[in-house]
Amino acid sequence: MSGGGATRKPPPVVVLHERSGIWARQLRPRLGDVRARWFETRSAADLLAAASACTSPVVLIEAASDPAPALRDLALLAASASSPLVLFVDPKGRPEVLGAARELGATLAASGRVTPPEVASLVARWLGLARRAAAREGWTRPIPADPVREPAEWVEEIVAEAAAGAESWSSEADSSTIIRRSDRDRDAPP
Repeated sequence: MSGGGATRKPPPVVVLHERSGIWARQLRPRLGDVRARWFETRSAADLLAAASACTSPVVLIEAASDPAPALRDLALLAASASSPLVLFVDPKGRPEVLGAARELGATLAASGRVTPPEVASLVARWLGLARRAAAREGWTRPIPADPVREPAEWVEEIVAEAAAGAESWSSEADSSTIIRRSDRDRDAPP
C-alpha cells in the first residue's frame, strides 16, 4: 500500500462452463449484489484462460447428453488451475458420471435435480472461500476479457441501437412537426 490508500483486491472469478446458458441466466440475477467477475465459457481453452487468472476460481461445469467433453474439461481444469472450487452438474444424474467427476477433481458433483437457489447459495459460500484463499495466497493474474463477448461486439451493438433510436425519434419528431403545420395551415384563413 502506498500513498496511505488501501489497494482494492480484484474480485473472485466465477466461471460458468455450459452449452445452454441456463445457469448464467439463473445465477447472475440471484448473485447480482455479490462482487465477482463472471465468465461464460463454451470451450476448454476459454475455461482454462478464465480460471487461470486467480488463486481459487469458482467453476460450474454442466455435462451435456454426452458427458465426455465436460469430464475432459474438468480434468484439464484440475490439472492446470490453482485450487478451483468446482461444481459439476449432470442434468441426467448418472451415478457413473458423478463418480468420475469426483475422481477428476470436482469439489462437488450433483445431479440435475439441484435447484438454482441451492446452487446460488453454494456459489455465494464458495466466493467467500475464494476471497480468503486469494488473501492467503496473495496473487492473481490480470483477468482476461470475457471470452463470450468481445468489446467490439457490444460497443457496435450499443452504437447501432442508439443510432436506430435516434432515427426513430427524429422520424417521430418530423411527423409531429408536419401534423402541427398542417393543423395550422387548416386553421389559417384563405
